[in-house]
Amino acid sequence: MNPENENAHIIDNKHFSYLLIRDYLLGNILGEHTDEILYWAGKDLARQFPLKSQEDLYEAMIYCGFGQLELLKKEKNAQQYRLESDLVTVRTQNEQVSFQLEAGFLAQQIQMTTGLPCEAKAEIIVGKDKKKEVLITLFIE
Repeated sequence: MNPENENAHIIDNKHFSYLLIRDYLLGNILGEHTDEILYWAGKDLARQFPLKSQEDLYEAMIYCGFGQLELLKKEKNAQQYRLESDLVTVRTQNEQVSFQLEAGFLAQQIQMTTGLPCEAKAEIIVGKDKKKEVLITLFIE
């Protein structure tokens, strides 16, 4: 299947079914509230599947299909992570993509393992090599 439209490049991707639901269908259904709803859905998923320790977080993110986390910065009240995978790279090609589900999941898992209130924000930036990157910043109280 190879229709002639602006999204034809994702149809032959091995992640097509995930991309179709996550980045196209959900965005259409949730509309302007996509980011907020996905963030709180991520927090809810974390409560349904709590981790025993913060060390399990890296493996859990991969296992959930969210991507591989890399800790970039750790300060007293903030942490910054890069989220990477083949799927993340493909997803960042869509201008309407949201990584707030991952941010909510990460924030809630950190909150539950540390006992400290935590919120997060995901953003897509253009890195030094002009490649889009997903950064998730945690704010810990």
